Amino acid sequence: MSDISASEYISRQNELEKEAKELMPWDPNKCTYELGPLRQSVFACRSHNNIGLCYSCSIQCHTKCDIVELFTKRYFTCDCGTDRDNQAPETGFRCRLRENREADVSSLSNKYGQNFQGLFCVCSKEYDPNSDATMVQCVLGTECDEDWYHDYCIGKQMPPLESFDAFICSKCAAKYDYYFKRILSHPLGEKIIAYTLAHEDSTAERGGHTSDTKTSCLKRSASQVDDVAVGEYSIFLKHGYSEKLKELKKSLDDNNDKLFLFLNDLVPFLVEDEPVYEPPEEGGDNEDDLISNILQNAMQREQAVAGISAFNALKVKLNDFLRPFAETGSVVKEEDIKSFFQKPKET
Repeated sequence: MSDISASEYISRQNELEKEAKELMPWDPNKCTYELGPLRQSVFACRSHNNIGLCYSCSIQCHTKCDIVELFTKRYFTCDCGTDRDNQAPETGFRCRLRENREADVSSLSNKYGQNFQGLFCVCSKEYDPNSDATMVQCVLGTECDEDWYHDYCIGKQMPPLESFDAFICSKCAAKYDYYFKRILSHPLGEKIIAYTLAHEDSTAERGGHTSDTKTSCLKRSASQVDDVAVGEYSIFLKHGYSEKLKELKKSLDDNNDKLFLFLNDLVPFLVEDEPVYEPPEEGGDNEDDLISNILQNAMQREQAVAGISAFNALKVKLNDFLRPFAETGSVVKEEDIKSFFQKPKET
């Protein structure tokens, strides 16, 4: 064990607390189940039947579980403590936060794509944090369940990230091919759609990765995509596309027009941005919990459980022990630490 000054220890602890607040700024003490369907951050629990969890339940109720962060999903209700959860609770409560002993009814509006198995993109691979690939989420998501896509799977000619605001995958573009070609042919189309990226049936490889398609050229106008088959192009929307879609919608004289109904009823979130639910912010006096949360996210969860418990139990005593060293600027030596841990436990 290397010698460390008490002031260095305290400084490092303050850095951890600051990092925790930045990474996990919200108070993880309220399950969102009772709020109903929300656009919220969702976490998949692969240990419990691939259910979806809200932010708080991923931290408080599923510490020992195999969790995958999915980022935001629309119209999603937390599954913790519902009849979709196939694991018997250890505490007697189905959800630790709601403290329900009987399983609640799960939401019928939830959709479960491959993301809930920890798989992403057309390549159906797990997320690789060490990859240099950029991943973008389909903003429409009605067919792909708001999946995430690798840039190399979208295509070699994928435009720079700063040149567009949102991405629509080829699955969703195929579902609503008629409407997108109408938008492209509208006078406002060029202010809404930055590019369409046509695909060819072949294999593309990049850095050892393989996707099912490769891309041809970027296209901009309706006439250029008229000859592209349904399902063979993806779409990139311009910055400010929502306002322009709102203008386009108002320009349609007939409220029974198919395009009007598409924008008004099927994809209203493209016209009016839907806010993401955020839990209340974390208070300033829960640093122990915050550091525990960092440990839970930075380590294997099974290994973290024991460490978190010990950390919380020892922190107050260790701070008291180190305070005299900090006040005098003394170095904490290995024998000092050993003597602290070898003291008999208080009864």
